[in-house]
Amino acid sequence: MHLKTLDEQELVTEDSTQIPDMSIVLVCWNNKEYLDPCLSSLYQGDIKHTFDVFVIDNGSTDGSQAMLREKYPEIKIIQNDHNVGLAKACNQGIQNSNGRTILLLNNDTLVDGNSLDKLVEFMLKTPDAGGAGGKLLNPDKSFQAGYANFSTLSEEFFISTGIGNLIWEGYPSHIDDGKIRVVDWLSSACLLLRRSALDQVGLLDEEFFIYGDEADLQYRLKNAGWSIYYLPDSVTIHYGGRSMNRWRRRRLVYRGKMLFYQKNYGAFKTSALRLMLAGLSLAKLGVWSLLYLVPEKRVRAGQELKSNMDVIGLCWKLE
Repeated sequence: MHLKTLDEQELVTEDSTQIPDMSIVLVCWNNKEYLDPCLSSLYQGDIKHTFDVFVIDNGSTDGSQAMLREKYPEIKIIQNDHNVGLAKACNQGIQNSNGRTILLLNNDTLVDGNSLDKLVEFMLKTPDAGGAGGKLLNPDKSFQAGYANFSTLSEEFFISTGIGNLIWEGYPSHIDDGKIRVVDWLSSACLLLRRSALDQVGLLDEEFFIYGDEADLQYRLKNAGWSIYYLPDSVTIHYGGRSMNRWRRRRLVYRGKMLFYQKNYGAFKTSALRLMLAGLSLAKLGVWSLLYLVPEKRVRAGQELKSNMDVIGLCWKLE
């Protein structure tokens, strides 16, 4: 199959009878050094179920497109001229695909073919499963993330203060006990979704540029009666945070939290979250202002000061 480049409006025209078990959707933005090994792990993973791959490129300038044309001609590319965000780009991939299931996969992952087969097989034989995913590991094979409950104010306090890290490893993600279980939500670093469930509840909310979109989608799936399953024997290596620096990421993470509350939890909890995060950021400003006076801490302190000011600005007005 020759490489096919799809513009933002073009729909898939493949024979509708050739429906793969899984359509894999990856979003790329200047991340070629991770995208290449990720795709290699897919095609060398001896996956038993049928699948196709869509890469949505958000205006990369690092040669990602040329690499895809040269090494992976069977992949379908959707080319955007700028970074439209993760949620919108994923939706483009979903809308242009026709697999029975859709795998949202971060491009900074290394997948195991057997693990993906387990997810697909489980989904196809479990009628109430709207989504399924497994364990995420760091590159050194240490635990990174499992499953998580929908956010609470106390949880956000523990995350923001760092106390959560003292409670358990990977907080707020739970370390599994080896059992398949119904959970609230899973990371979209490697998340399998049922197409018919998405047809019912809709796609990712594009108001989320990145972060919070997968929790919001799974919140809607749960409210519509679908279950989200965690399969501990399905394992994916995830590098994490490779597309942007920590300061821009922090702003987008906090924006995603506030938007999730605004959409799903009502005015009281949303206001409480904003007041809490603003108060904690003000306290951090005081600490980092003092550390700014220490020469060897000045660069870090300056970044922290600006970052916490950004969070306070979001708490005042969500943009």
